[in-house]
Amino acid sequence: MDWFHGGLQFQVEHHLFPRLPRCHLRKISPLVKELCKTHNLPYNCVSFWKANVLTCKTLYSAAVQARDLSNPIPKNLVWEAVNTHG
Repeated sequence: MDWFHGGLQFQVEHHLFPRLPRCHLRKISPLVKELCKTHNLPYNCVSFWKANVLTCKTLYSAAVQARDLSNPIPKNLVWEAVNTHG
């Protein structure tokens, strides 16, 4: 299923090790989880269904904010996504 998800189920690992090939992200996932546990950091891991529900809710929220014409200068999720410098 890693191919189907495109590695998105290992997003934390990818951002910690951006140059690590995607095929190795599953191997370091337990190490990252343990490190988070050691330092009392949250490590959010949800099911495939829940991840899709969360994604749809976020996209819906962004669409509603983008459609809001009462704010002439858009400062919403869409604005943040377009103007992110990372």
